[in-house]
Amino acid sequence: MPNLRGPSEDKTSIWQRRLADPGESGRRVAGAVQPILCEWVDRGWGTLTYRTTQVLSGHGCFGEFLCRIGKERGPHCHHCGAERDTADHTLAECAAWGEERRVLKDVVGEDLSLPTVMRKMVGSERNWRAVSSFCEQVMLRKEEAERERRPGVGRRGPGHG
Repeated sequence: MPNLRGPSEDKTSIWQRRLADPGESGRRVAGAVQPILCEWVDRGWGTLTYRTTQVLSGHGCFGEFLCRIGKERGPHCHHCGAERDTADHTLAECAAWGEERRVLKDVVGEDLSLPTVMRKMVGSERNWRAVSSFCEQVMLRKEEAERERRPGVGRRGPGHG
């Protein structure tokens, strides 16, 4: 993240300012990261990948999000039939990702609530890698399923390969 206030303001101050008014969609992440902000900023490992960011932010191939932005008719889960497909549902509940979740729980423990997952991520590089691996595997499959449901989604035209 760039230092927007000049060299005297550190990363933690920048994060604190941004978290003070996260907006409607950012409240979930802000609430999870605020208690561990110093650890999050000062951790010595891990980068946020696109797919990990989708799971942490809730902005991605989740029925509820896609419905909200007009890309789906309803918020249901195409993978297990649940009424609402959210990032939390994907991370902690959806039966379609049971094996990936078992592997994740073997490393980070049973509680897959966002605050706990983020706290675990800053706890060790092993935890970070486990969360990131889960997000990469699951979100890739969700993206592939969305492309199958809606041909042309996420595909580049000729000359963009």
